Amino acid sequence: MNISQETINEIRESANIVDVIGHYIPLIKKGKGYAAVCPFHDDHDPSLSISEDKQIYKCFVCGNGGNCFTFVQNYKKISFPETVIEVAKIIGKPLNIDYQKPAKVNKNQAYYDLLNDYIEYTNYILTSTKLGLSAKEYLENRGINLDIINKFSIGYCPENNEAYKSLKAKDYADEAIINLNLAKLNNNGINDVFYKRITFPIHDKYGNPVGFTARDFTNFSDSKYINSSDTVIYHKGSILFNYHRLKDNLNRSDNVIICEGVMDVIAYDKAGIYNVIATLGTACSKEQLSLLKELKRTIILSYDGDKAGKAANMKVGEQLLKEGVKVEVIDNNTGLDPDEIINKYDKNALRDLSSKPISYIEYAIKFYKDYLNLNNYDDRKKMTENISNLISYLTDQDEKENYLNELYEITKIRVRLVEKSDKKEYYNQDKKSYHYSLDGLTMAEYSILSLMAINEKAKDIYQKELGYLLDENNKKLANLIIDEYRKNKTCQLAKLYDEVEDINIQRIIASLGTIESLPDEYKEDVLLGAINKIKEEVKKQKLIDLKKAIAKYKDVDPDKTTELIKEYTDLLKELGGK
Repeated sequence: MNISQETINEIRESANIVDVIGHYIPLIKKGKGYAAVCPFHDDHDPSLSISEDKQIYKCFVCGNGGNCFTFVQNYKKISFPETVIEVAKIIGKPLNIDYQKPAKVNKNQAYYDLLNDYIEYTNYILTSTKLGLSAKEYLENRGINLDIINKFSIGYCPENNEAYKSLKAKDYADEAIINLNLAKLNNNGINDVFYKRITFPIHDKYGNPVGFTARDFTNFSDSKYINSSDTVIYHKGSILFNYHRLKDNLNRSDNVIICEGVMDVIAYDKAGIYNVIATLGTACSKEQLSLLKELKRTIILSYDGDKAGKAANMKVGEQLLKEGVKVEVIDNNTGLDPDEIINKYDKNALRDLSSKPISYIEYAIKFYKDYLNLNNYDDRKKMTENISNLISYLTDQDEKENYLNELYEITKIRVRLVEKSDKKEYYNQDKKSYHYSLDGLTMAEYSILSLMAINEKAKDIYQKELGYLLDENNKKLANLIIDEYRKNKTCQLAKLYDEVEDINIQRIIASLGTIESLPDEYKEDVLLGAINKIKEEVKKQKLIDLKKAIAKYKDVDPDKTTELIKEYTDLLKELGGK
């Protein structure tokens, strides 16, 4: 089904973004616009800003933003044509279109079907046959009952290539079976990979089966666990075990526990704790970090209580902290993993331990106190450097100062933090409010863009007096605004948002529409002031370049040096001697 661009524009221009968003969530009047509790992350205080004038919304916590179409599409998770139809209904202009949602064809569905049949077969062998009896008894002895077996689709791959034979009986091709790492070709023909092992299926975030981790329970192999190798649908670094089951538990929890392996997740499940996932090892890749950020929850680290597990807590915690994720740690000093804690003690022991997480910085301080000799100055200096670096990633100033004071009490070494960036966008979880601050140069460029979108005269002055912006994405947006006036004699940010595909420019548009400190009416003095700010910045950068050039030529070309010094001095005078 095709909806004409003319119709799309008509619906967008007829819709009031306040009415559309208010159709789904409660709004409150705030300043010049409206605010709401953001539905796209775990928000408790209004952090979603809505501009009725510019027909744009943005959440300055999670970054979700756009126009009325964007909100509905993200909120209802529907296609763009469905979104246009939905907005048309809300504003009382229903479209007479018979829209049938197209069936999605997944190119990997044949692989998923094959793996599902393998899972079904191995689970049947484990739960209903003599071949799986010893494996089933082993699991029962570890407290894994039939309910847990079926919940996690646990199975058993018997000897004699029985799993391969089962798949062949269903007409699956050898090539597909081998490509999914269920069997391998060697001198003896095609043989099962996971034979004599208990199999634990691994799923992607959508719930599709993609691979396995398999445990030897009879000590026939030197490797306790083996995992699927990378395949066309499985890449270990992009998967978090049990991630797809979290959606049923997230609404009941403001945190997610992350641990090392499958048995750790199952141990928590036995203890009645279900918001748990595993990295299937002690490393956490960029793709896994992205999945964790998507959760919009506090991440509680629960790697094993041994030395390697504590090191993993430190490393993964720092990675998450850098990404702006709130991190806590279960301070496990037992030397055991979660499964061993249950087996040695009981379920209550794991529940009690996991109910008292500490902040990541607290954990890091304890970690270094345990592993360093704080009677030694070099060790105290090392601890000061490492902990202060971690503290610098925090966004709450009071929290930073408190931890720095605590660090000083331990090491007696003072430290002053230098901000990592002049441009910040963050959420203060303790004070329950959001802050958005821009450095002077970005504010100048955003002001110019905002004024250009408000009044065509600002576009003309920009082209005559400046004609460029220093930030590449801002410059691209300025050119798009100019082009919009050329084509349509007007510029609407909400319309422009739909027309651009670059996500970075979309984010800027959303910011322009919702940052209240930006001008909302045309003021020529503000425009000229912003233009002068950028010109001054260019001159400052030229001063730096001239200074470097003077240093380069001073010993080799006196005439060139004299020329450069004159240029430097003249430019310095233009800047008022600054």
